[in-house]
Amino acid sequence: MSFHHAAAAEPFRKLALSMGFVALAVGVFVAHSTPATGYELSIYSMTPSPVWAALGVALFVSLAVALAPSSIDGWGNRPFALVLGGLVVTIVAGLPIVRGYHFFGHHDALTHFGWARGIADGSISPFSLLYPGIHTVSTFITAVVGIPISHALLLVVLLSTVAFVIFVPLTVGTIAPDPLAVVIAAFGAFLLLPVTTIATFMQPHAMTQTILLFALFVYLLVKYVTADDASGALAFAFALTAAAAVVYHPQYVAHVLVVCLAICAMQFLFPRIPFVSRTAVVRRMAGHRRLYGMTAFLIGAFAFWSANHGFFSGFVERAFSSALAYLLTGSGEAGASITAQGGSLAAIGASLGEIFFKLFFPHLVVTALATVLVLAVLLTGRPHRYPDVPAVTLYLAAGLFGLGALFVVYFVSVTNEMYFRVFGLMMVFGVILGSLALHEAILSLSARLSSRSVRTVAVAVLAVLLVLSLATVFASPYVYSQSQHVSQAQMHGYETSFESAEDGVDFAGFGAAPNRYADAIYAAETRTGAHATITPETFDEGPAEFYGTDRYLVVSQLDYDREVGAYQGLHYSEGDFDSIESHSDVDRVHANGEVTTYRVRA
Repeated sequence: MSFHHAAAAEPFRKLALSMGFVALAVGVFVAHSTPATGYELSIYSMTPSPVWAALGVALFVSLAVALAPSSIDGWGNRPFALVLGGLVVTIVAGLPIVRGYHFFGHHDALTHFGWARGIADGSISPFSLLYPGIHTVSTFITAVVGIPISHALLLVVLLSTVAFVIFVPLTVGTIAPDPLAVVIAAFGAFLLLPVTTIATFMQPHAMTQTILLFALFVYLLVKYVTADDASGALAFAFALTAAAAVVYHPQYVAHVLVVCLAICAMQFLFPRIPFVSRTAVVRRMAGHRRLYGMTAFLIGAFAFWSANHGFFSGFVERAFSSALAYLLTGSGEAGASITAQGGSLAAIGASLGEIFFKLFFPHLVVTALATVLVLAVLLTGRPHRYPDVPAVTLYLAAGLFGLGALFVVYFVSVTNEMYFRVFGLMMVFGVILGSLALHEAILSLSARLSSRSVRTVAVAVLAVLLVLSLATVFASPYVYSQSQHVSQAQMHGYETSFESAEDGVDFAGFGAAPNRYADAIYAAETRTGAHATITPETFDEGPAEFYGTDRYLVVSQLDYDREVGAYQGLHYSEGDFDSIESHSDVDRVHANGEVTTYRVRA
């Protein structure tokens, strides 16, 4: 696009941005005006369609204006476009807050809720928890702002997401100081690739929030290594962030140490290897600040904190012993789990391929771009449009190699649920490298083809990736799962059931839900494990015969919607739920419309 054409288009871009901000405001108003009135199986389908239309218009305007050539200077209207896009993604990630959810998150999130309540009321010391970061921050927010702890936790989730969205483009801008590179990285961050809804979630989950905050750590790491002047403030910020990361989740810090040690090894070895030391990339690397001191500090902080908790040593022993057993016997849980899930999907007319496409196609595209960049640097030493790009690419590639090794260990061990968490950490590097690769591709192609055409294709590609990625930030029937919404009636139903229960009679629920709700309600430091899980055999044999002792049976609207709606009757049919009251030894003792409690008399 010529200078005159670009100049003529500036007023239209300003008008488009104005319309984008208006659309965003309308979308937020409509979403806030239609709060949830009960449990919602899908936050996507239950949020009014005009909200999605308004947010879609705002996001597309942001993307189109940000990637359009500008005539004014390097930035033009791009900052406003990025703010608009960032606000859209913030609203999407914060929909549980905007739509007035009481709480959002099952399983671990409910336990975190209980721990936060315990810290707030003084019954739990934060120093007794392995990772008290999100709990203490939410308690601080509650004390300062005056909102309930359940809402404060959701705000912590949103703030960590905003940090990821901010520091990914800042990191790329440090490596490649070009407005276009920052714009591409911003939209790469908007994909929220570390959140997979499999092992990382848009809900209170200590590891997920720490992974999202990893973008801040990477920014400081890159800034520290590539800075020309030895800034004491920068070193202090890096050390402070490293110490905070230990408190947020020491297991995550163990993964970060793998990254830092890999970079240290590269900085130490490459300048000492003949021939390699004379390449332009390694010469640039030799001029970078060494990471040795900061890595030593991180090791010390990690050792100091984890020394008071026996979790880490036991975890390492379990992971590597089971990985060794896999190598010797060929038996592992991950493969069996994937096979079982594939069979379950086939039973309801779906497939692993469909789920992979829905969940991981954007990850695949970004990974492919990152791989091309790493290979280009290794084979040619390019791109060298910006001198730090090749060296930092190798740093991040070394970190990815170390994390990849951990991914394999987790995959073949009994800790296989961890490999998707490592994958989420790897995607922080992936989106940075992928953004650098796409930036180089756009500049290179624009030198040979029409810049307008190249950027139009880039807008189209990013728009498709944004839709696919943001459609799976929250679990829903779209991916054969259910929302993690916890309504006020749901929480109140469990509270009432626990309060009115006879002493000595335990509960049973789907997915051991009573244990998690007990964690949230009683705020005990030790996780509850006294209550049982409902299984298909519970219905086949009858509750009284199956348990053999008196029991309270809790069935929620969530359980019904998940099994009959999201899972399409795979494990439990509508008839199974209806049959509960047909047993003569089962009596309904409490119901509030969302939670029903039965007394089973053995």
